[in-house]
Amino acid sequence: MFEHLSRSGYRSARIMSAHIVEVGAREAIAALRARPRVGAVEGMRYAETWLMSPLRTGLTPSTKVTGVALIAAWEDDESLDRFESHPLARVYQPGWRARFEPVRTVGAWPGLPDLPRQEQPTDDQPVAVLTMARLRLNKAGAFMMAAAPAEREALHHPAFLEGTSFLRPPNLVSTFTLWRTAREMRQYTVGSYPGGHVEAMRKHEEQVFHHETLFVRLRPYAVEGLWNGRNPLDTIEALTTGQS
Repeated sequence: MFEHLSRSGYRSARIMSAHIVEVGAREAIAALRARPRVGAVEGMRYAETWLMSPLRTGLTPSTKVTGVALIAAWEDDESLDRFESHPLARVYQPGWRARFEPVRTVGAWPGLPDLPRQEQPTDDQPVAVLTMARLRLNKAGAFMMAAAPAEREALHHPAFLEGTSFLRPPNLVSTFTLWRTAREMRQYTVGSYPGGHVEAMRKHEEQVFHHETLFVRLRPYAVEGLWNGRNPLDTIEALTTGQS
């Protein structure tokens, strides 16, 4: 059972959740296909399942499937509490799960229309960053070349806590990363690493790799479980445990 830190009081956006579990390719593909359906799960407002693969250390994307993830949006915490006992949630129980308050959004995505545009203050707090894109398949090669240095830069950043690539064939791509503080994450996005994130954004503006894109900054307020053998947001876990 989750214990909750207080939320900031910003109420116009739904809460969001990430459910990440490391499983083999066969089980991951089965869970990918068994995506919860909005309308069939009470209080669920959005859901997408993703295959997981490592962030890149080289030029080419990894073909290794490391697990499966569910990203969802909810009416409230009570709706998410109920989902935890749903049959479709069982595959994620051995993994890592977190609840988030959206605090900044750039772009738009079908099914997520009311996320906050104006940034909420989170400078010295941990944050997650979710990026989602519908890739133009004729730009796939150029996109992979541009994104690889940005992923390498993130992996070597001192404030990077954990991250993964998401994929849903044929053309949905995503990254999900955790950062020590929002301030340090912003330093990464505007940094001067040659060929890194700033250069990837410049190339995207020139070539427009995607049909649709969304960037969401998320403030975690409840976490449970392990990812890669640890909880990368253990400071949140310690605070929530202290409230029980």
